[in-house]
Amino acid sequence: MALAAKQLPASMTIEPIAPYMGVKLSGLDLEAAARQPEFIDLLKKLLAEHLLVFVPKQKISGATMEFIPAQLGPLVNIKRAGNVAHHVPNYDWIKVISNGKAPDGVAYGDGNASAQIWHSDSTPWEVPVGYIAFYCRQTVNPVPKTFFKNMIAVYDALPEAMKERINKVRVIHHFYPRQIEIKIHQEGPSMPLEDRKLGFVHPLVRRHLPTGKSILYLPTRRDSLVQGMSEEEGGKLLRELWDFANQAQFDVGVGLEPDDFVIWDNSATVHSRDGWDESQTRIMWHVSAEGEVPTPMYSKRTVNTIGLSPEAAREAMKKQVEMSDY
Repeated sequence: MALAAKQLPASMTIEPIAPYMGVKLSGLDLEAAARQPEFIDLLKKLLAEHLLVFVPKQKISGATMEFIPAQLGPLVNIKRAGNVAHHVPNYDWIKVISNGKAPDGVAYGDGNASAQIWHSDSTPWEVPVGYIAFYCRQTVNPVPKTFFKNMIAVYDALPEAMKERINKVRVIHHFYPRQIEIKIHQEGPSMPLEDRKLGFVHPLVRRHLPTGKSILYLPTRRDSLVQGMSEEEGGKLLRELWDFANQAQFDVGVGLEPDDFVIWDNSATVHSRDGWDESQTRIMWHVSAEGEVPTPMYSKRTVNTIGLSPEAAREAMKKQVEMSDY
C-alpha cells in the first residue's frame, strides 16, 4: 500500500497477517505517529478493510493507549463493577486484564488464566463496544495466543438458504456471568426463561457501517432467545450457526508479547484466547471505544401508520409486535 502522507515515516511497512483479515505495521514509532491525523486516517482505513491492526514492539504511554481508541469512538469503562483491583493510576479508561496479584496481595485488574470461547464483547449492551485495543505488559511461557475471526467472511460463506432464513432474524442477548470462559460455557446451566428475556434485541445479520457489508452477529450464549422461534428451534439455529463459524477458516492468531499493541473491530469479529498455567502472570492493558446500536442489514417491514387514526395506528403496531414470541 502506497503511503502518500509526508508525515508518515518512509520506513513504515504494512503487511497482511492472513488473506482474510489483519495487517502488521512495522518501522514506526506509535507514540509519535498516534498524534498525526494522517496516521489516524490510515488506521481507520486499515481497520475498515482488514478489521485488525497489529503493531509489535512499541513503547507507548497510558495517554496514547487511551488516545488511539478515542479517535474511533467515546471510551467505555469496562472494568468489573465492585472489583477492588490495581488498574493504571491516573488513566480511568485503561482496564488491566491479569490473573496475577501485586506485592500487596491485591489483584492486578480483572481476569484469570482461563481459556476463552469465541465471543464479541458487550453484546448484551444496547450500544456494544465498537473497537478494542490491547497493549501487552507482561506475558507467560509459552506465549498464549489471542485469536480473531472475520464474521463478515463467515456470513459470506453461509449457504444461500441459510442467509435467506436468518437475514431478518432478531435475538435477545442476555447477560450471563463469566460466559466467555470455556468451563462456564460447557457446564453453566441456562438461566430461567424470564431472565433470558431480559436483554437487548440485536439483528442476527448486522451492517458493517464502514463498508456496508453483512456481519453474522451471534450472541455468546447458545441458549439465547430468538424472536419468533420456540426455545428449542432458536437454540438449534444458534448452535448450527456457531458450529459453522467454529469450522470456518477465517481466523488468525496473534501471540502478544511485552510492548505489542493490537486494535480490532469488535463489531465485525469474534475473538478467543488460549489459557495458561495459573502460577504464571500475564498483564494486559485493555481500552474499549463505544460503537453504535447494531444496524440491521435487512430490515423488517414496518407498518405504515401515516394517515391512520391514533386508535387504528395503535392496533396496527400491536399486531406487528405480537409477531414476536418474546
